[in-house]
Amino acid sequence: MRAWRTITRPVVLLANFYYMCTFAWVVGINATLALFLTSLYGFGPKQVGMLHTHPPGNAQMPAMSCFFFFAPIAATILAEAIGHYLHDTLARLYIRRHQGRLEPEARLTVIYLALPFLLTGLVVLGFALQRRWHYMVTAVAWGMYVFGTMVVSVGVSAYQLDAYPAESGEVGAWINFSRTAGGFIVAYFQVRWVAKVGAEACFGTQAAICAAVAPIIVLLQVRGKAMRRWEGKRRGVMGG
Repeated sequence: MRAWRTITRPVVLLANFYYMCTFAWVVGINATLALFLTSLYGFGPKQVGMLHTHPPGNAQMPAMSCFFFFAPIAATILAEAIGHYLHDTLARLYIRRHQGRLEPEARLTVIYLALPFLLTGLVVLGFALQRRWHYMVTAVAWGMYVFGTMVVSVGVSAYQLDAYPAESGEVGAWINFSRTAGGFIVAYFQVRWVAKVGAEACFGTQAAICAAVAPIIVLLQVRGKAMRRWEGKRRGVMGG
């Protein structure tokens, strides 16, 4: 019952819906990109993996291509390094401007900085795959999107945990459920989706979905505190 009570809180439900629509494409790309690399660039399992060699039949390509899957790893490390300072810096600025108070909604500000990376990464990835651009463009686009999702992950998680610290276990479980459910569902139809409409339309649609759910963050920042108060009065306990 505690888990159900947590997900029925308006701000938790909205935040996790946004997170699911944003993070879902990560797992889908991770699960299917190797297929695209094989058909477009002639990469074999060793080239997609970590062997230092040239793609078969493409000796003109630098051997660095074998480290393709290092792109999201590098993006994650970079996001962790930058986020370590970025999130705390934004929190301190908010506290300074609001007489020492830090509302949970302030944690969502960082998502605005991540949004350009999300949208640009997905759009460029679609163009790179459909128009057979150089594989390094594909790697950079993929890294941009992963960077954005890592920043979003911290913002969404910190917001919900600050809003409902007494339900941190349930909040964490629903965050994991949101990204897992969305991601593994996408993995089942992503390849057929690309084959039917093309990579540009497929990843462009994914970027459009990320943009379409962005107003949820605006709603939470503007009305999140009021929704928490309303929900707290309804249940007799103030959330956040």
